[in-house]
Amino acid sequence: MEVLTYPTGTTLYKIGEVPSGVYYLLDGKIEVMLQRKTGTFEYGTFGEWSLFNLPSEETVTTVSEATLYFIKASDISSTLEIPKLLITMVSSIAKRLLIVDSELSCCSEIPEYLGPDKLRYFNRVHPNSFRITDDVFQDMFQIKRLYTSGYYKEAFEIAVKLLSQPFPEELKKEIMVWYTLLNILLEPEKAEMHFSRLAQKDYAEHISYAYLYTFFKGGQKQEVLDMFMKAGLYLPKDTIVTLEGDVASEGYFLIKGYLKAVKLYEDREVLLSIVQPGEFVGESALLDAQPRMVTLYTMSPAAIIPMSSQNIEKAAERNPNFVLRICESQLKRISQVKSLIRLKNITNDEQRAIATLKYFEPLLTKVRLTCKDISSLVDVSIERVVDEAKRLGYKIAFDGTITV
Repeated sequence: MEVLTYPTGTTLYKIGEVPSGVYYLLDGKIEVMLQRKTGTFEYGTFGEWSLFNLPSEETVTTVSEATLYFIKASDISSTLEIPKLLITMVSSIAKRLLIVDSELSCCSEIPEYLGPDKLRYFNRVHPNSFRITDDVFQDMFQIKRLYTSGYYKEAFEIAVKLLSQPFPEELKKEIMVWYTLLNILLEPEKAEMHFSRLAQKDYAEHISYAYLYTFFKGGQKQEVLDMFMKAGLYLPKDTIVTLEGDVASEGYFLIKGYLKAVKLYEDREVLLSIVQPGEFVGESALLDAQPRMVTLYTMSPAAIIPMSSQNIEKAAERNPNFVLRICESQLKRISQVKSLIRLKNITNDEQRAIATLKYFEPLLTKVRLTCKDISSLVDVSIERVVDEAKRLGYKIAFDGTITV
């Protein structure tokens, strides 16, 4: 680590370059140009792209004389204050990501719906939806807290209560995994009987079953799997994770499944992006009482780990590699959001529709995307999307779903 001082107007690195290391601003002001919007910072880190050998999606310039710590990418792991550095990195990248997210949100000129019920349209289209704040998920959190503290009987009683309720089959399976795990802990002499009740083929999609299998059969535990069992949630399809306008309290690390980021209006939803496994979303929670900019809901059953700023601080101490994964995810999302902005800014309707369809092609076999989604994202007519999709050889189902 070395201390460097740069005069006003010095460019530390440009878009497309892989920085040589991480900069930690001690004094002065830094301007970051991401797309059309820029941000000025008096605190934070920059150059995190270097840690993952990623080309930068920003140009960083001093707008006053600036003094910075400079840490070579190869020296990060040996830095004594790595937990503090990691926390600052997550927060700094979150601020830059919010800048590009705000530009993406502003690309579509649709009047915001200001009616009394933000969920009117969503509830009409997804009548059996959940919200992450629903009692069932709070009960699941309580089960995990009790399990972690060794109160197996109390956790088991909650699982029994939940199993008696009319939840969707996949959610009941998740509860059944916990019922079985707790039964094994309470009656170890009957462990084989309890475990054999769960057919592997029926539960293979549940991350909690992978943990139970390792717990019962033995094997090496994975850190992320252990974190999920202590503080993660399984969410059925069409579960609202965040609602635009709500005050953020935590971000989310997506382990499995897909989330849809949308703007909700009285008579439609406008697609903004798709969140994929391994990504961290909800960065506004890491800043001071920021309102949510978008609504996020599950496009498929999903497994997430809620992460407050306090949780990230603990993870930086105990599992710095996990926090580095969050940083990498945030940087890759900056690249993805900028790609979506570029798509929206293509002036020709035909080219805009074609480019967007090609951009989402890898996801068409994994999630349900419709012509209406593509139309709302890049502001072209549904008819245009249908025509271009057919020309590209895609199939259009009766409900508008696009398949390869």
